[in-house]
Amino acid sequence: MVSPVPAIENPGNTRRRRRVQLSSLPPVPVEFSGERAGEGPLTLGQLDVYQWMSLIPDHPYAVLCFELPVPAEATVGEVAGTVAALIARHESLRTRYVAGEPPRQQVAASGVQVVEVCSLGEGQWGPADRPVVADALVRWLRESPDPVRRPVRVVVAVAPGGGGRVIACAAGLTHLAVDHAAIEILKRDFAGLLGDPGRRPAGKPGHQPLDQAELEATPAEQRRGETALEHLGGQFRRAPRCLYALPGARPSGESLAVELSSVAAAMAVRLVAARTRASQSSIVLAAICTVLARRAGYPELVFPLVSSNRFERHLVSYVGALSQGCMVTITVTGWSFDELAGRTWATVLNASRHARYDIAGRDALHDLIAHERGLRLNFEPLFNNLANESWSRIIEGGGVRPEAVSLALAGTRLRWRPMPGIGSPVRFTLAQVDGCLRLEGWSGDTGLLPRGEVEGLLLAVERVLVAAAGGDVAESRMAGVIGLEPIGGADRVLVDCCWVEVADVRRLVAEAVAPGVAWVFASAGEHSLVAYVAASATVRTPRQAHARCMAALADHPTAITPRYYVICPAGPADPADPAAWPAPLAAGTGRGAKPAVH
Repeated sequence: MVSPVPAIENPGNTRRRRRVQLSSLPPVPVEFSGERAGEGPLTLGQLDVYQWMSLIPDHPYAVLCFELPVPAEATVGEVAGTVAALIARHESLRTRYVAGEPPRQQVAASGVQVVEVCSLGEGQWGPADRPVVADALVRWLRESPDPVRRPVRVVVAVAPGGGGRVIACAAGLTHLAVDHAAIEILKRDFAGLLGDPGRRPAGKPGHQPLDQAELEATPAEQRRGETALEHLGGQFRRAPRCLYALPGARPSGESLAVELSSVAAAMAVRLVAARTRASQSSIVLAAICTVLARRAGYPELVFPLVSSNRFERHLVSYVGALSQGCMVTITVTGWSFDELAGRTWATVLNASRHARYDIAGRDALHDLIAHERGLRLNFEPLFNNLANESWSRIIEGGGVRPEAVSLALAGTRLRWRPMPGIGSPVRFTLAQVDGCLRLEGWSGDTGLLPRGEVEGLLLAVERVLVAAAGGDVAESRMAGVIGLEPIGGADRVLVDCCWVEVADVRRLVAEAVAPGVAWVFASAGEHSLVAYVAASATVRTPRQAHARCMAALADHPTAITPRYYVICPAGPADPADPAAWPAPLAAGTGRGAKPAVH
C-alpha cells in the first residue's frame, strides 16, 4: 500500500497557535546543599561524551534541553525550592568537569543555582498553554547565548500580573551530566518533589557518578569492558565505511533533518507490537533496516546504536551519563517482517550489553582495524530511540482497527529544518511512538544525501509499517511495499563489505600522492581496487602510499583506500591504460605497521 503524498512544510510554516513572547525578568538565585563533596575520574559514559564534545562543542546533543512539568498553581518560589532539592539529591547536577589528562569531575557540597525567569505577553495564560509555552522555553534555552557554558540552566515562564504563577518550566543540562534516560528520571523526581514539598529533604542518596567511577575501576568491571571491546572489534571488521550515498555524490557542507509525523505509522506499530510482542522501537528499526537494505544494497547491516546501559538494579534510577555506543549486525534477508522485528529486538538487546567500555581502548582498536581495512568508521548512531513506550497499550493493540490505519495516512506530514553538521551520512531519531510516530531522518551532508532522498526513505519506512498493520509481510512482497529501487551505478563495486565508486577511490589516491601520477583500477589480476602509483620522493613503497591515503580519507567520506598498490618508476601518458604502466618497483597491500606520514 502506498501512502498519499504528504504535506511538506519548511521551518517557516508552523501550525497556528498562540504567539509566545518571552521577556527576561531578574533571575532568582537558589541556594542548594547536598550530602557530600567529592572529586574523582570521569565514568566511562562521561568520558565518551567528553571526547565527542571536545571535538564538536556545538553538537546538537552537547546540551540537552527539555520541559520540567509543573502543576497548575505553582509559583516561582515553589519551583526554586524544588530545583534546590533536585540538585541536592543528584550529584551530577552540582558537578563541574575539569579538563586534563585525565579529565576529572568535581562535586560541590553546596552552592547557588540561578533560575532564569521570563514573563509572557499580555493576556490570560493558564494550564492549557503549558505545552506551547514549554516549547518556547526549550527553544529559548537552545538559542539564547550562554558564553560560560553553564552545566545547568533552569528557566520558568510566568503569567504577567499573576503573582509569580508559573505556566511552564524548562531546563538545559550538559550531556556530561545526563543522558535521555536520566532526563526522564529528573522529570519524575521534579514533579514528585514539586507536588509534595515534604519529600524535599533528601534521604540517603542513591548511586552517583563518583560511585560509578569507583565501581568501573574494579577488576570485574574492567573484564566486562574488555569483553565489550572484543565484541566491538568483530563488528568493526564487518561495518561499511559509508552505509548510504548516492552515485556521483559530492559533499556540500550542509546538513538537514526531516521529521515524519504519522498517526498511521503509530497505529501500525501498535498492531505489530501486539502481534509480535516486540518493542515498538525495534519494530521501527526493523522497518528502517528493511528500507536501507533494499536501497543501499546491503543484505546485512552493521551499524552503531546507542545503549542506555541501565541493566543493573542500582542503575535504574541513576542520574548521569551512562549511554554509550554499541555495534549491531542485522541480517535483513531471509525473514518476514514479523520475524525480522523479533530478531531485531533480540539482536539489539544482546549488542546493548556490550556498550560499556574505555573510549581510549575503542579508539586504539578502531585505529588498528581501520589501518588494516583501509577505511575509517563513524560512531554516530544510525538509530537513536528517545521515545517513551507504553507497554500497557501494546498488549491489546490499543483498540486499533487495521482499516483505520489506511484512513489515517491523509494526516502524514513531513517537516524539514537545517541542522548543524553531524559525522554520519544518515541518522534516524525516534522522538515519539505513542499516538503519533515522530521519526527524524538526518542527512549529515545534503550533497551526499539530498533532502528528497531523506523524505523518500521516511515515507518508505511508513509504507512498510502500514503494510505490516494488517498482518505479517513476506520477504517476497517487501520490494513492492518499499517502492524504492536499489542504488545503481556501473562504477559501483562491493569491496570489503563496502559499496564504493571506483571514481571516488581515484580522487582519494590522486589527492594523497599529488603531484604524482596515479590511477585506480576496479581489479587487476587477483586483486580488487588496485592503485598504480608513480614513485616520488615521498611515495616509494606500498606502505607509504597506504599511509598517505589513510591520511587523506577524512576529505573523502564515500571512499576506501585501495586493496593493493603497485609502485612504478614513472607514470605513462595514459594512466588509465593498464598495459602502459612500466614494470613495478614494488607491490603490496601497504598494510602492516603504520609508518609516519610526512
